[in-house]
This record gives sequence, structure tokens and C-alpha cells, in this order.
Amino acid sequence: MKGLHGYYFLLPLITFSLWITDIVGLLGLWANDDFNEYKPTNANIVFISNVGAVHKTFFIIFSSLSAAFYIATTLTERHLRHARRIPGSLRKRQTVLDVCSLIFAFIGAAGLVLLSVFDANNYSNVHWSMTVVFVVGVGLSVLFQTLQIFSLSKSHDDELWHLRAMAIVKTCLLAFAVVVLIVFVSTYATCRGDADPGDTRCDRITSAAGVAEWVCAFVLAFFFLTYTVDFMPARKRANAGLSEEGSMVEDRARAEAHGEGHHPNAPYAAPAMTQHSNTTLTAQQVKDQEKAAGQAY
Repeated sequence: MKGLHGYYFLLPLITFSLWITDIVGLLGLWANDDFNEYKPTNANIVFISNVGAVHKTFFIIFSSLSAAFYIATTLTERHLRHARRIPGSLRKRQTVLDVCSLIFAFIGAAGLVLLSVFDANNYSNVHWSMTVVFVVGVGLSVLFQTLQIFSLSKSHDDELWHLRAMAIVKTCLLAFAVVVLIVFVSTYATCRGDADPGDTRCDRITSAAGVAEWVCAFVLAFFFLTYTVDFMPARKRANAGLSEEGSMVEDRARAEAHGEGHHPNAPYAAPAMTQHSNTTLTAQQVKDQEKAAGQAY
């Protein structure tokens, strides 16, 4: 038996899966359209927004689902750190960084939903404005979370390797995304995102901007995936048969197998099992075993 905390890691996996489905799905739809440029002023490599505007229903559904599960993931992360289910804040600065990360995640998620609803073809100004909100919101959320984890690594010696490794991974992803984003902004601004027929120079430059945008989207997917590692301490407790806070036993047999049987039983704990059969022990037998174990110690 595992508690709910044994499955928190599924939230970021679902977020990752939905976002990858969104991006890869749009690539597939564009390929199915024979890599159409859609409009005369589009470059050979179109933007995600151009494909999303043509396949709007798909874009809205998966962008909205990705945003919803991203928020669920960040809220869960805040809950787990606040409740000390995973290494939590020991300084006010760490809590402030975590809250700032959560706030900007909400802003970024809202931008994602709105940019999918207000497509690039019919609501160009609103769409690109919401794209900026999305990129800035998620970017700042990632930055604040990375700073928080670096700070946590200095306060939790027992989790130093885990926290420091994740902080480095998130920093590398963020740094790479910033470089790609700079490439996107500079190339997009050069020709204002357009490539008139016959203008090979702007076609190459705007295509480079399109490639940069697709790459940024895939980098974001891998950032979502890093949350699975953040949630692993909670999963370890569940695998050891312990309650979410790690102070009580949910599954006596699992806890004893992991050397954690000294904790008291939670009210909802699963009864112990015999070593040589699958027969469930009665409550009295469990008490007798625990009493004998206590006398032995």
C-alpha cells in the first residue's frame, strides 16, 4: 500500500506528456499539411503560432491542459516544501522565492491559455502580447525556483547532492533557453517575423527565428520533467511504507523491509503480512508481534 504522496511525481510527468503532445502534435499537423507556409509572408519554417492558428482546437485543448497541470505541479511543490515532505524552506528568503515562482507560474500559465485562444492570424497583437506574458512568466518562475533550490542546498546537508544537482540542471536549462530566446528575439526583430515572397534573406532569418521558438518549447518540456526528481523524496517515503511526513507507518511489511518499522502505525495503516504466505495477520497477531519485538529490544 502506498499513500497519495507516492504518486505526486506523476503530476509533472503528465504536464510533460501534455506539453510534448502539444508541440509534437503541432509538428505532425504541419507535416501533414506538407509543411505549408500558410500565408505568403510566412517563412519556410513557420512559428508554432502559425500552426496553432490553423489547428486551433488542438492547440487550445493541449495548451490549456498543459497550463492546468503546470499549475497543479507548482502548487503541489509549494505544499510539499511547506509541509516538509520534500526539503522545505528554513529561511524566509527561500519561502519568498518559492512564492514568487508560484505567482509567475500562474501568470505564465494564463498567458499560455490566452495565446492559444487569441490566435496569430485573427488577433495578432493580443496573441504576441500573451506570448510575451507566457515567456516572461514561466522564465521568471524557473529563475526563482532555481535560486530557491540553490539556497535550499545550503540549508539541507542531508539532501545536498540531490538539491545541488537539480539546481545545476535547472540552471543549465534556463541558460540554454535564454540563449535560444535571444536568438529568437534578434532574428524575429530583424524582419519583424515576416518573409515576403522572393526575399530570401528574410526567409532565412525568420526561419531561424522559427527554429529557435520550437527549440524553446522543447526546453520547457524538459524543465517540467525536472519536477519529477524534486518530488522523489516524497515517493521514497511511500516506497518505505511511511506516511507523507515520514513519522508513521502506513504499510508495516514495507516499512520493516526498509528498516523503518520502529515508527508507530498510522490509523489507516495496512496490516502486516506473514513472511511465508499472503495471509493477512489479524490485529491481535500484529500487536503480539510488535509486543514481542519491543521485549526483544
